[in-house]
Amino acid sequence: MSHRSTPKGGRLRAVAVRRVLTTLVCTALVWAGPLGNAADDSKSPVIAAAPALNAPLRFQIVEGAGGVPLNVVTAGDPSKPPILLVHGIGQSSVSWENQLRAPVTDEFYVVAFDLRGHGNSGKPWGKAHYAEYRNYAEDVRAVIESTDLRRPLLVGWSYGTLVVSDYLRAYGDSGLRGIALVGAYGGLTPPPPAAPPALAAQMARTRELQLSSNLEDNIAAARGGVRFLTGKEMPTAYYERAVQLALMLPAYARRHMFDRPIANMDLIPNIRTPLWIVVGGKDGSTPEGQARELAAKVPGARVSVYPNSGHSPFAEEPDRFNGELMELARATATAHDAPARPPFDQ
Repeated sequence: MSHRSTPKGGRLRAVAVRRVLTTLVCTALVWAGPLGNAADDSKSPVIAAAPALNAPLRFQIVEGAGGVPLNVVTAGDPSKPPILLVHGIGQSSVSWENQLRAPVTDEFYVVAFDLRGHGNSGKPWGKAHYAEYRNYAEDVRAVIESTDLRRPLLVGWSYGTLVVSDYLRAYGDSGLRGIALVGAYGGLTPPPPAAPPALAAQMARTRELQLSSNLEDNIAAARGGVRFLTGKEMPTAYYERAVQLALMLPAYARRHMFDRPIANMDLIPNIRTPLWIVVGGKDGSTPEGQARELAAKVPGARVSVYPNSGHSPFAEEPDRFNGELMELARATATAHDAPARPPFDQ
């Protein structure tokens, strides 16, 4: 049975849609609500300059599924073990700025790309471009082949964890050194309980603003919701750039990305590659208990909890995240066929 088929039709489809909106509650809320305690806009630039990186970035366009152009960025020596990074909904490869630099790029070849509909990648029209899992899987495959990645460590953040599952469904994990799930569980866990009424109402309002044809509504949603990306206060420039990236995703693409059913628990028995699950202690979309339950089902899987971080531990605590990412990448690079056990378990 296809992962998109269900025996009870509409009711289970509704559950699947709720799963996207509640399992990824931060990405559902990321673009809603009042700006809150944001810094005074008059004291900060409208457009923040890109931070200086200590490793040169190389950009290229790769043809994804259906001919969609994908914006790809690479850093580091291509002869070194590869790491492929997949961002979340409404953001871009820019989100991985702290991983596209030393010390990670001193030791590894790091690749990231803008998902279809996002950033500088193509923004095709039509539901199938965003609702069909094979398109995401083929996009990842196209990036792997075009950048000559030999068994990469595949890292997904938030909605990117769903893209990781899409790849696993289409191609399996034999071509991967390992998998990392950050800020979500890729549909590999059961749906969480229904959101409390107040939160459900806020999510509904979020969706209304996100999908409005009025750009002012989209801007208001983006400005408010970026505060839900993190559990700790970040520099003003971080939030400004997150707003800009959010507005590069068209409302029609976001609608189709939210609406696709998710059901990936059947993939768990087929995961044989090392699995790392990263949980932000202040991230309401990733209950730690679910991470532990998933890890218990995958031999050698590990969970890292970042108590002071929210939805984006790689941005909030980059030193720790990069250290653990590199530990996993080293372990998997030296154990091509046997599952490796990362030397951390927080």
